[in-house]
Amino acid sequence: MIQLLGLAAERRWSPLARELCDLVLYWPSDWHDTMRAPVIALFETALREADGETQTVLAGRMAGHADVPLKLMNALYLAAPGPLRREILMRNELEGAVPEPLPVDRTAVLTAARNRQGDFLGTLARLSAIPRRTLSLVLGDAGGEPLAVLCRGLGLDRASFSAVALLRGAPDLPLAVFDTVAPKAAALLVHDWRKTNADTQPEHVAAAE
Repeated sequence: MIQLLGLAAERRWSPLARELCDLVLYWPSDWHDTMRAPVIALFETALREADGETQTVLAGRMAGHADVPLKLMNALYLAAPGPLRREILMRNELEGAVPEPLPVDRTAVLTAARNRQGDFLGTLARLSAIPRRTLSLVLGDAGGEPLAVLCRGLGLDRASFSAVALLRGAPDLPLAVFDTVAPKAAALLVHDWRKTNADTQPEHVAAAE
């Protein structure tokens, strides 16, 4: 545990995430269960801050583990391959509680998308309360599902999704993907995207020692 706290204090998120992955998947029998919640909280922070390569590797390792908390899988959605993304969305649809509405100003989003001279990512981050880094990955995904999740989760309709996709999405993004994403699952995933680094701090682990 001292080694883990040292990595957290140094903000070495990628090696910390790799270490914590083993711990979460194969919980030591001699570790008290009261430690599990703070360890998972720290792991969530490490996953969100880890580099893309680490996220992709850990997504593959955690695939098929139905006992992994959904919030951890949500943190890896953008780094996951297509089949695992669908699995994550399905788990949100089946396991998640009905989310609070997450509407944004549709007109403001479309106006910002059309303004080629403006900072669309910055405006969208402000309107949606989602980190700019996350939005950059969403908009750059060629498959289009993350953008469909974003728009569904923010309460935007298919026409708005199509406009944003054509104006700001990846080239040749398939517009039909919007209809494959369930609104509830999208809203739950977007809710997790809105989390900031302040949600989970290393102090939680220290307090549980």
